[in-house]
Amino acid sequence: MNSTTIDDQLAEVRLRIGRIEARAQAGVSADVLARIQRHVDALHHDEASVRAAAGQTTDEVEEKLGRLTTRLDVAEHSLAADLSPDWATFAAAVEEELRSWDTYLERLQTGVAANASRTREQAEAAIADVRSRRIAVEERLAQACDGFGDGGHEHRGRVTAARDELTRRAHQLPTKFNDEGAQT
Repeated sequence: MNSTTIDDQLAEVRLRIGRIEARAQAGVSADVLARIQRHVDALHHDEASVRAAAGQTTDEVEEKLGRLTTRLDVAEHSLAADLSPDWATFAAAVEEELRSWDTYLERLQTGVAANASRTREQAEAAIADVRSRRIAVEERLAQACDGFGDGGHEHRGRVTAARDELTRRAHQLPTKFNDEGAQT
């Protein structure tokens, strides 16, 4: 991958991040703004990681760029869920957010697979913890869908609380696991 292509892709990423920030600033609650800011912070970190990888192999740059764009998908679906006007739209956006998390975690897992044994074990344990939070969101969503007639706002709040915890745990993944990728 040549630097022009990387620069073009990063320019597109910056535009998408800018759209997320603009939508989040347009009259959302403090909770939504804080949730989106966590996503945006992670995106800026991952973008810097791609830029820093410019001198590395094409595979390493592509891997980091792939993780960045997947993390961007998570943020976009998360914002769509937060801004959804009704239960059906919310549930669909959360399902898309969860699929994006799956892809992100798979990419991250692949990246740490080549690390030294101890580092890999630590990374895999941290990723497994985030995966368990992802499963918790899915379970909350399923429970909410089953019992939607009992009060949609309360169910939405429970699912959102589980999504918050998932995002917090993902954001806490040690930086070195996100940055090392296939390095040993």
